[in-house]
Amino acid sequence: MNTLFKTIWMCMLLSPALSMAEEIRLSASAPSTAGKGERFRITYTINARPDRFDAPAFEGLRVLSGPSQSSSTSTQIINNQVTTTVSFSYTYLVEAPAEGTFRIPPAIAHVESKLYHSEPLQIKVDESYDTSPPPARPETEPAEPGRPGPEDIFIRAEAGKSDPYQGEQVIITYKLYTRLPITNYSIERLPGFQDLWSENITGQGQPPTSTREVNGITYNVAEIRRVAVFPQRSGEIRIEPMEVDMGVRMRTTRQRRPGSLFDDFFRGSPFDSFQTVTHRVQSNAITLAVKPLPAQNRPGSFRGMVGDFDMEARMSHQELEVNDAANLVVTISGLGNLRMAEPPDIQFPRQLDVFDPQVSDNINSGRNGLSGHRTFDYVIIPRSGGNIDIPAIRFSFYDPQRREYITKTEGPFSLHVDGELLAGTAGHGIHGDGSYLSEDIRFIHTRPVSWISTGDLFFRSIYFYLLAILPLVFLGVFLIIWRKRLQMLADESGQRTRKARKVAVKRLKKAASLLQQQNKEAFFDEIFKALWGYVSDRLNIPVSGLNKENVASAFQSGKVSGELAKTFLENLEECEFARFAPRGMESPMETTYNKALNTIVTIEKELRQQGTVKS
Repeated sequence: MNTLFKTIWMCMLLSPALSMAEEIRLSASAPSTAGKGERFRITYTINARPDRFDAPAFEGLRVLSGPSQSSSTSTQIINNQVTTTVSFSYTYLVEAPAEGTFRIPPAIAHVESKLYHSEPLQIKVDESYDTSPPPARPETEPAEPGRPGPEDIFIRAEAGKSDPYQGEQVIITYKLYTRLPITNYSIERLPGFQDLWSENITGQGQPPTSTREVNGITYNVAEIRRVAVFPQRSGEIRIEPMEVDMGVRMRTTRQRRPGSLFDDFFRGSPFDSFQTVTHRVQSNAITLAVKPLPAQNRPGSFRGMVGDFDMEARMSHQELEVNDAANLVVTISGLGNLRMAEPPDIQFPRQLDVFDPQVSDNINSGRNGLSGHRTFDYVIIPRSGGNIDIPAIRFSFYDPQRREYITKTEGPFSLHVDGELLAGTAGHGIHGDGSYLSEDIRFIHTRPVSWISTGDLFFRSIYFYLLAILPLVFLGVFLIIWRKRLQMLADESGQRTRKARKVAVKRLKKAASLLQQQNKEAFFDEIFKALWGYVSDRLNIPVSGLNKENVASAFQSGKVSGELAKTFLENLEECEFARFAPRGMESPMETTYNKALNTIVTIEKELRQQGTVKS
């Protein structure tokens, strides 16, 4: 048997590997009949990698989600001939809101500058819709052959509190539930936090996993993102869903071929028993019913802080001399949005010169949200002697647990200042008793003045007029330069475009250092950031809108060659795979680095040439 096995493998290696090319075809599938209010899927499948996919207009139907993209690759060896088959699918979840016959025009796929059309679809909708829940699928059977179903993988967004007060901290967690092995994942679209102050508190490294049973099915659960949000207004606030792309390892089922030596020997083909499918999952949306802060018993020292806080205040010196400096340090600590804490309103006596406080933060982002302390350091200089009293300092906040306003008080503070008003301090406008000067007159010269003629006067001379005009000229030049600078600063997209290359080079240098250190995980992560960051800055795409479709469309709009855009996306996929691939399956680091460097340099060159031609 060992001799037979070796002979078979030698024949495979020595014989030419032929690829059986198939005709490219775009197909569409959907139910021919549906009931009013029924939800169903419309799927478009093509057996080649499309450069772009244009969906038809689903007139009369309500699109609930999509397109959900997936891809699969299978390899077969039949009679020493190698056949590789790829499949890309785009699935839409739609709903029929009314009765009638709906015609869906063909979809269009762009593959290597050629257009491929699907067949049109016709769906008849009537009232015969059974509203009873569908029967549960077996645990091992996905919703559609060759791709994960909604019960196989889903993301659940959870809010720590659904009815917070305005300004109260709420923890939002995104948990991935799966019963299929996942090779990698990437967040394609982050949720928008409109009317919310947000802080990412996701832990570093790979997320820990656990098991949980949902509806009788056991899932592996991983918390992939954790965010602390603070509502900035009352009323309903909607948090949009988050979209995640992931590679799912799925088992393929294939009938054994009668008479096949490989199938008989391996009990099925060893090359196509598993496949990696690219699958996009969308979380649920969250709606927060934010309650306004109560107006009853609201103290005058309240400035919008909500949470659990404490305050501490101390004076560096209780006794000092006139014109010496002392420090009043006020520290606010606790759990809440300390970044919004403002200096307390302190009524300092007028005998004191007080500078604006120096603010320092020590704020931590942990699993329970934001905590730590913020410090306000006042520099105080007394200008007259005596006993000076600083009134008590009050800090108020609303505690949502107790549902009441709480005021913390520190002080009052007493200063004993030795000495009287110094002669050199008259310019500060303070009398010895601490009162301000108002109408005092300081005479400059009281003796008689004798005037002596010195010849030609400078007044009204040519030099006089030149010196008078020069400041106006300088002012005009300054205003022109300043206006151009303001325009450059206002042009955020232009600044990002100009700095894109510098930022990418900086990240590539860091990646080169990690390459020398053989730090694979950090290296591939830095290459991934360099590629994504360069495209975001150079093509002026917001980070929240970064995905492969937007990048491909932006490349085409910038008239970057299709081959170069394809190389960039393949390089990005290779790097993304290497970040999450098991140990031993990563791409060579030096090859990945050279590809990323050459791709960025070539794209920069083409975009600059396009800019030169346009100008």
